[in-house]
Amino acid sequence: MKEKQLIINGRTESVLYAGSGLGEFVRKISGMPSSSIHVIADRNAIAPTESILPDFFKRISSGLPPICLEADERNKTLAEAERICLELEKRGADRDSLLVVVGGGITTDLGGFVASVYRRGIKAVFIPTTLLAQADAAIGGKNGVNLGGHKNMIGTIRQPAAVYLCGDYIREMPHGLLMDGLSEMLKIFMITSPSDYEKVCGIFSDGDFPVKSDTGHFFELVYSAAKEKMDIVAEDQFEHGRRELLNLGHTFAHAVESVTGGTVSHGRAVAEGMLLAAKAGVVMGATSPDFLYKIENDFEKCGITGTKIEYGRPSDLLPHMLVDKKKHADGIHLIVPKALGDVAGVSVNKNGLEKILSLI
Repeated sequence: MKEKQLIINGRTESVLYAGSGLGEFVRKISGMPSSSIHVIADRNAIAPTESILPDFFKRISSGLPPICLEADERNKTLAEAERICLELEKRGADRDSLLVVVGGGITTDLGGFVASVYRRGIKAVFIPTTLLAQADAAIGGKNGVNLGGHKNMIGTIRQPAAVYLCGDYIREMPHGLLMDGLSEMLKIFMITSPSDYEKVCGIFSDGDFPVKSDTGHFFELVYSAAKEKMDIVAEDQFEHGRRELLNLGHTFAHAVESVTGGTVSHGRAVAEGMLLAAKAGVVMGATSPDFLYKIENDFEKCGITGTKIEYGRPSDLLPHMLVDKKKHADGIHLIVPKALGDVAGVSVNKNGLEKILSLI
């Protein structure tokens, strides 16, 4: 089992593990000091988890069934967080309890938020079961819930004690979940590693995913993406500098998700958001048309933009972008891709954003 520590100001805040199977990690969790262990799980993650390690949930939480949730953006609310907190209270969870969160990005967002506020904070461990969560969502300590249909407006930044990436989940992952996660991987590598970006594109460029024959090679890239994000978080945990670059595509993506009522997956919205950010970069003179063409072609070959999104005109996104949680007093801080390995933040006021949206 591979291991990487997230060290911030000389202190280990979280540990990233990666491997196959769940048995070794269950033993590691069991060895963590806690008064009791409780599990939150996406209902859809239970069967895949039990197929990797039968009786996983019984082994890890003294026979208690997991607290299940429906992993839907419409359920990522304060009301759902309260329901889970009440269930933890009913089960006797205290400040020394450990919360194990099993599922994709919605589940780790919500579970991490619950852990950060229950009894003013208890330890959490994440087992991400989707590619998007393994490469991105479960890494970095951002937790939160939605508010009034707008993404992640209420939340915290608090690191999980550990995150375990299990390669076995990828082997049988549905195609749609793979495409969602691929968008986030390409985003991370577009910022940090042009060579890994090209490697991922090379794996998917023939329109097929050779996961059954070469899971190990691809999983190394998943682990690399998670490590790259951890390095950025170690440098800028609270998003005052370089971590802002990880929002590439997300201001547009969250607006797309809001305007479509949550019917578009986050990964698909991120792919669309990165293309819109590149188009905005062309309008502002920061991005070359050739680079926009390249990533449009790359995304199409990889299959992440195969489904057209109906959200009206780009200008229809403006009201949702203006209530994005990343909005500042002087406007929106757009993250624009200029080239592979060259991504920059540009501050744009409302009038400027309105003009940009009218031209892309």
